[in-house]
Amino acid sequence: MAMAASGPGARGLYEGYVLFNRVLCREHLHLRVRLPGGFPPTRPGQFIQLGCRPPDSALADRPDLLGGQTCWRPDAPPRLGQLELRQATALLRRPFSLAGRADEADGSALLDVIHRVVGVGTGWLAELAEGDPIDLLGPLGNCFELPAGKSLGLMVGGGVGLPPMFYLAEALAEAGWDGIGFIGATTADLLAVDWEQGAAGVLADGDPMTSVSQFSRFGFPAVVTTDDGSLGLRGRITAGLERWLGVAGADAATRRRAVVYTCGPEPMMRAVAQMAQEAGIDCQVCLEQAMACGMGTCQSCIVRIEHTPAQPDPLTPPHGHTPYGRAWRYNLACTDGPVFPSYRVVW
Repeated sequence: MAMAASGPGARGLYEGYVLFNRVLCREHLHLRVRLPGGFPPTRPGQFIQLGCRPPDSALADRPDLLGGQTCWRPDAPPRLGQLELRQATALLRRPFSLAGRADEADGSALLDVIHRVVGVGTGWLAELAEGDPIDLLGPLGNCFELPAGKSLGLMVGGGVGLPPMFYLAEALAEAGWDGIGFIGATTADLLAVDWEQGAAGVLADGDPMTSVSQFSRFGFPAVVTTDDGSLGLRGRITAGLERWLGVAGADAATRRRAVVYTCGPEPMMRAVAQMAQEAGIDCQVCLEQAMACGMGTCQSCIVRIEHTPAQPDPLTPPHGHTPYGRAWRYNLACTDGPVFPSYRVVW
């Protein structure tokens, strides 16, 4: 899928429809949305806020479900028919990293999202079928950087942290970088990937292989780990990265040209960042925080980021210090991030 060129683009509310919503594994689905009116430029690491209920336009012929003024007569209670009063409904949007993007000749945009069923909102998403309407807000957040002088991307994604790695693989390939994917899950049927034909049954323990379609389509191999050893290397995803660093990545020249990119559960990212630091490799983390708005209004997605101003500013003093005296301030994952250099994150 071709990636939109980088550049400024105003975020907005966009409405489209589902092209497909296919099962990837036991708990994850791959949703592709078509936006006929196009979508602003995006880069890997950015996210969107999906509406997890029918768009208002889809209910235009059902004004009783949209709500409005209600008269309460003395002789009878009001009849309330709004959608959120008739059934369990997600009132707030849900944040999802972009897993890919394509732009068609007619100006339409295709956006890929990988989602996992965990509640009412994602349960509604799981029921979407081809042609169903959906709306979204975006693009939101910042993106991964490809620093000058580097040429090897180590993409470490766990669980629902995989989608931005898939989008990043495309950017690395377009920039002429080499790349290696590191993917992990608790067990084989929770790996939210597509497999090259026959590859899932012949994975070597910890060796990079062209087995995962989302990486191999760009010529990148992947290291697969499962906690229970049901596929690939037995252990957590950090075991795969540690093994590679101890074998292929041991020489100084390889480490100098490498950048670690990671997204997933916080303990995993923290461990990956520590490993990168010990190996002398730059690391960028895509933080996953619960969000209500995605635009900095609700202030719900705060993260602690190291505070190192060039000059002291009395208007922005540190919000706190670690026991070791490291100053930090709260940042918002949605507008200041979600991507941060790992050394600045106060875990």
